Amino acid sequence: MRRRRLHKVLQTLLGPALAFCALSAEAAPQRVVSLNLCTDQLAVLLLPPERIAALSFLARDPDLSYVAARARSLPVVQGSAEEILPLKPDLVLAGTYTTRATVALLKARGIPVLALDMPNDFDTIRAQLRQVAAALGEAARGEALIAEMDGRLAEAADAARGSARPTALTFAPGGFTAGGGTLSAAVMEAAGLSNYAAGKGLQGYGYLPVESVAEAPPDLLVADTDQEARPSLAGRLLSHPALDRAVPAGSRLKMEPGLVTCGGPFTAEAVTRLAEARARLLTRPQVAARGQDR
Repeated sequence: MRRRRLHKVLQTLLGPALAFCALSAEAAPQRVVSLNLCTDQLAVLLLPPERIAALSFLARDPDLSYVAARARSLPVVQGSAEEILPLKPDLVLAGTYTTRATVALLKARGIPVLALDMPNDFDTIRAQLRQVAAALGEAARGEALIAEMDGRLAEAADAARGSARPTALTFAPGGFTAGGGTLSAAVMEAAGLSNYAAGKGLQGYGYLPVESVAEAPPDLLVADTDQEARPSLAGRLLSHPALDRAVPAGSRLKMEPGLVTCGGPFTAEAVTRLAEARARLLTRPQVAARGQDR
């Protein structure tokens, strides 16, 4: 008799909660499509493969995507509505400025769309990760990724303690770089480095002439100087003889674009890599002395 009463009490108390959990699990999107490289990566990190209906074709590009290896087994689309509608998505992830015509058509058909802007700092990365995780019904997974990211950032902050801040410059084909107010700037700051381009007055993204960089070089050049896979005249600029003389191999760091092209929990790995490069730089007395002056 007591057991039956207890069972009824538990049913009364827990029934609504259990029903809500079942409803929440059922309501979580089961056929997610991503149309943007940055949302591709969040989808792969947050969801099991069976809940991903498709990613953008860029998700498989190892030069751009942090999750390229995991994306190889997942369907991809070019971004047209004709491809996406037959997939019957219950949520579409997109970038604010990409595939706008497709997004407009999907919204007109009543398909939920979550569009994200490009984050420029780690606070925005956390906020976006929580937003996407909540929309996917994966809040706990999102918090776990944030905790892992914050752990790596804390380690880098400990390693970067001290006043010496060597300069670092990200340099892409054509002299393209990132100044103040960018994700690259936030990554450098977290690693204990000073943004060379911001010091030259550049805010946002832009270009620096290779001649001016060679004349007054940064302590660390972050660039992929191996352009054989995708040769171009703009890429050859990174192997300019004047730049080679000004910035020796020991003052260069190759960083996979997938770590900084988009903002995500993986961006903390870029911070770790830069913090390690900073530690190596500071073993040189002349770099340490310059860093102390900043």
